[in-house]
Amino acid sequence: GSTDQNARHRLRFLAMCEAAKAKGIRIWVIAFGTALTTDLTTCGSASSAYQAANSSQLNAAFQDIANQVGELRIVQ
Repeated sequence: GSTDQNARHRLRFLAMCEAAKAKGIRIWVIAFGTALTTDLTTCGSASSAYQAANSSQLNAAFQDIANQVGELRIVQ
């Protein structure tokens, strides 16, 4: 039923998040107007999960992410 389908989608979602992180890709997540769930926090990289209840909080989250991206450097 739909419960089984939801469980499969959830596991697929988390598997994709872990596969991306395993390749060194940083994942930021923002819960906008909703709760920051355990699944979203798990999907995001360490210290990369935000919750925003309104547009000013959303803007602040994106500004914080932009500052972090701006600090990234490519190293060989």
